[in-house]
Amino acid sequence: MFITTQSIQAETAYRRERTKREFRATARTESQERAPKPEPRHARRALRPTHAA
Repeated sequence: MFITTQSIQAETAYRRERTKREFRATARTESQERAPKPEPRHARRALRPTHAA
């Protein structure tokens, strides 16, 4: 394989984009983990008959 300045530049640009993408993905999952979890709702609330019936 020939090593040219263009191939080195292309490789470093590719690696930079990959690390950026990985950093964004990990930041997103961490923020989702830190987000407040919704409180569990009572099951009977969903089973209550509607007024339209």
